[in-house]
Amino acid sequence: MIGMSRRLVLLIILVVFIGMLSVATKVQRVKAGEYIIIKVDGSVDPPTAPISSVDNITYVFTDNIYDTIIVVWRDNVVVDGAGYTLQGTGVRDSKGINIGPLGSDNVTIRNMKIENFFFGIYVSESSNNTISGNNITNNSIGIWLCEFSDYTSITGNSLTNNGITVILSSNNTISDNNITSSRVGIMLAWSSNNSIAENHLTNNDNAVLLHNSSNNSIYHNNFVSNTSQVYLGKSPRNVWDNGFEGNYWSNYTGVDSNNDGIGDSHHIIDANNTDNYPLMGMFSSFNTSLSYYVNVISNSVIEDFEYFKSNSTIKMYVSGEEGFGFCRVTIPHVLMNVSSISVIIDDGDTSVVYHNYTLYDNGSHRWIYFAYEHSIHKIDIIREFPLFLVLPLFMIPTLLAVIVYKRKHSI
Repeated sequence: MIGMSRRLVLLIILVVFIGMLSVATKVQRVKAGEYIIIKVDGSVDPPTAPISSVDNITYVFTDNIYDTIIVVWRDNVVVDGAGYTLQGTGVRDSKGINIGPLGSDNVTIRNMKIENFFFGIYVSESSNNTISGNNITNNSIGIWLCEFSDYTSITGNSLTNNGITVILSSNNTISDNNITSSRVGIMLAWSSNNSIAENHLTNNDNAVLLHNSSNNSIYHNNFVSNTSQVYLGKSPRNVWDNGFEGNYWSNYTGVDSNNDGIGDSHHIIDANNTDNYPLMGMFSSFNTSLSYYVNVISNSVIEDFEYFKSNSTIKMYVSGEEGFGFCRVTIPHVLMNVSSISVIIDDGDTSVVYHNYTLYDNGSHRWIYFAYEHSIHKIDIIREFPLFLVLPLFMIPTLLAVIVYKRKHSI
């Protein structure tokens, strides 16, 4: 970037990116007055806009909003769509949500549908923001993060026919998003130290595109049937695993001969980028009633995951059409902190083909592995008590029964 201003860099990137897009947009100007502004003083302009707030902190949609740009100038606010839709008309350069560059930081955008803008959400020179739980569809660019918009969390969103672009921004987290049928799923340009984890990238032209971006961590993502799983442009120093688990690649052809859910051979992305621990099944993460997550890597479809606090038991259903299925499960000690864990399939009617219940333990989590013949199965993961506890637990009811019997016969 020597001799080139950051504004010029952004302009060049935007022109190139627009040329890659397959979404047709109308080339027309945004009409004056088609704005809703959350102002620095907390007021909403115009006051008749279908957005309400009782505390000047949380702003909630009260209806769908059409052909209007929402501009956020105020710090430390939440804009909650309450499930309503913000819909544009495909106008060139239009922005559904515009955060910054007037110094608005710590803004949360959540729970809304954003459709048919050029930029669904546009963030510039604004940091510590959260974009979560939104359905972002059919915009030219779904989420645009640029010009030192750092420490932002983009999580739990569904993006279809548009993706996420991060430019000249660092230390951001992009996690647990479903991105499908987009020209570019996730793009990083001149950006470093970002985390891309636990995303589902399916049927995109380019799932992940990196340009002049380094030291980013990319792991626990599912790359499924994308035309190009990864495109790299001058980005040699990125990390594609967390030291013992990487990503799931639908085009990976390696095998797992030691039965641990990790491929025996590396997944080579290019000469300088390698996933050292490619996953043999897709990654899923399940929240429990105690707000601790159980991670599962499996080549089966997993449904109806439940954790029961009363007896520290995990129950789930798995299904698959043919061959053998497996689960590699990561369990926090706080959920099941015992010396022994077992798996029961179909209440004991189906055999566990292979199991390793002490695959790995890092002091806070335990990893287990088990396999089965593919079908529809109920899986119970239970804790086993040590033998020195089992005998007293068995003896207590027996002693109580003897005491009751003696009392009845002593009367």
